[in-house]
Amino acid sequence: MPNPGRIPLMIALGLALPAPAYAHGAQRAPEPHVHSEFSASSVMAFGLTPTAGIGISPAAALRWSDLSLSLEARAIVALGGPASDLPSAGPRRISAGLGVMSLCRHRDGVFLCNVFQLGAVRAPVPESITQTEGGVLWLLTSGARGGAEWRIARYLQLRSFLELHLVLARPLLSAGPAARWKTSAVAAIAGIGLTFPVDPG
Repeated sequence: MPNPGRIPLMIALGLALPAPAYAHGAQRAPEPHVHSEFSASSVMAFGLTPTAGIGISPAAALRWSDLSLSLEARAIVALGGPASDLPSAGPRRISAGLGVMSLCRHRDGVFLCNVFQLGAVRAPVPESITQTEGGVLWLLTSGARGGAEWRIARYLQLRSFLELHLVLARPLLSAGPAARWKTSAVAAIAGIGLTFPVDPG
């Protein structure tokens, strides 16, 4: 017959023994893997300049688990002459320079992002083209990006994406009382490029 005085001791040991094992397992829990990425993309933009534009977009990003935060710089140049009554700019076309911030969710090679752009439209040199209210031709957009990425080597990925934006600040260019162009209320940007993951481990 068990000694009644030992019962509290047996219960206390039963509760205490799993604790070290739990603590030991908690110490082995993997930490979130964080690494940086660098990328360069060719982009085609619609709605940011008088005609469709092409450009480049280098970016740097921090990525952990299935999330990433990136900063990009975009330079876009309009193709062809203005699709309006504005006079042609000749070899010096209307262009746009933008800074971009995006927060993305990744899963199985597919990503979805919230994207914000801030920049300016640069008009060509001729004095006949001006902004009606003076100052800098600021651009501000907010939108979403969807795309996919494919690993083609250990430290090289191919990615493509499509963005849709609402243009919140819309520059207005004019050349006289009748000839004018205003940024579209919506814009689209398509891109394809290469991503270079940098693994700190």
